[in-house]
Amino acid sequence: MYYFVKSCCLRRLTSLIVVTLCVFTTTVFAGQDGKSLAIVADEWCPFNCSKDSLDQGFVIDMTKDILGAAGFSIDYSTQAWTSALDDVKAGRKDAIVGASREEAQGLIMVEEPFGEHKNCFYTRLADPFVYSSVDALAGRRIAIAAGYLYGEPLDSYIASNRPNFSRIQMSTGEQPLLINIRKLEARRVDTVIENLQVMDYSLRKYRLSGIRLAGCDAPTPIYMAISPKRQDAGKVASMLALGIRKMRQTGKMRELLARYGLSDWK
Repeated sequence: MYYFVKSCCLRRLTSLIVVTLCVFTTTVFAGQDGKSLAIVADEWCPFNCSKDSLDQGFVIDMTKDILGAAGFSIDYSTQAWTSALDDVKAGRKDAIVGASREEAQGLIMVEEPFGEHKNCFYTRLADPFVYSSVDALAGRRIAIAAGYLYGEPLDSYIASNRPNFSRIQMSTGEQPLLINIRKLEARRVDTVIENLQVMDYSLRKYRLSGIRLAGCDAPTPIYMAISPKRQDAGKVASMLALGIRKMRQTGKMRELLARYGLSDWK
């Protein structure tokens, strides 16, 4: 009896160790089979949209087209931006979409941009506010997405006013823009800061009205970045950069962007 119980316990212990190691491996080392790429970001349509939609965003479509030709499979998911960045830096995910160079520090950049970002400022229709510089934001109640970097001098303004909740309100989750739009409609804030293409797409998709554009900053490039924990990160980044240039040359990028009502940013 003792031998039987001991053998059962040993088998159970062995099984538990094997299961634990399998879970640890798949959780910590995403995409280490070399032919899959786990991409993550918060929802930022039309760059990257809902993982459950037919059109998952033009960056996801481009990535599937480029890496699919090399035999890669793409595993795309959405989560809050801050946790997405943490997961990619730790190697739990392979790549993040829509990052600036500042946000992607420590990651392997895809040197060819996947698009262009412009901070734009939105208000209710009856609000006469016009954005000309960061100084114009004094006294405004501003809604932003938690964890985003907006570039200088805007980041410094946000940091200095963040302790004052009436000045800076940060929304979290997979769809922070929709939360911020609702805050604007409910008069809890005066201004929403968002990418021009993302806001335009959201206003059309959800048939929202009563919101106006009050001005924008100068555009900056945005990128995909690969986790340095991935052994072939440099190779994957190079493949994507070359693929973007080829899609532009062949006209395939123009066709893909047209599906989202967009044109090439270059």
